[in-house]
Amino acid sequence: MVRDLSRFLHFLDAFSSSVETRGVLLFMRFVLLWFWLDVLLFLLLGLFEYSIRNIFSSGILLLVWLVALTLPRVFRKLEGFGSHPGFTYLLAVLLMALFEETLVTLNGGGLGGRATGLAHDLTIAVPVFVGVGTGFYLAHRMAPMSRGAFFLFGALFGFFIEIVLNGAWSGLVLLGGGAMGLYGMILSAHTPVVERPSPLGVKKVLIVTFLGTMFMLVGAVAGDTLWRLAGGSPL
Repeated sequence: MVRDLSRFLHFLDAFSSSVETRGVLLFMRFVLLWFWLDVLLFLLLGLFEYSIRNIFSSGILLLVWLVALTLPRVFRKLEGFGSHPGFTYLLAVLLMALFEETLVTLNGGGLGGRATGLAHDLTIAVPVFVGVGTGFYLAHRMAPMSRGAFFLFGALFGFFIEIVLNGAWSGLVLLGGGAMGLYGMILSAHTPVVERPSPLGVKKVLIVTFLGTMFMLVGAVAGDTLWRLAGGSPL
């Protein structure tokens, strides 16, 4: 039983590193437990309600998890990426965001179901992810973060954007874990290696929150501007 528990915790720690604090590990495990609960709930709802969309939603969560685990291994096998941690991190965020948003849009959920097509969703949503990632990386340069910290802040931004800003409180149980897990994975799929992260104190939280929010807004404005320049109508 102890061995099974150890394997289960190792499974939940897939996006952590060896330098995580207990608090960060506990938060990650909570989010990923909620994430897997949502995977199961979407699947069960799809089966009982004969809803292909819910079954696909469950599959999307699983696919993003698999790709987020695979991407670092791919980067490690490619020469040159290790010497450019900032570029590699933002490239990983970009690729993960493109993959996740493409799947979500094909399932009819792009921009909360308001996307007129794949191009609309990618133009609006992807710059937001890249913006948040840019803010996170700049914060990391000021206050070094572990991979788990990237996941933690990504999950919190996911909760704020998908639940708070969208007012999706009625679907909190079904959507919260998925949103937090997806954002955490996208923003921590491949992070810079750090041996001594700075303590997760108030100063660090404020730095990450400020820079993440500021560049998130920059990304949102950039995406909206690009869409309008392309002749699209605002949401």
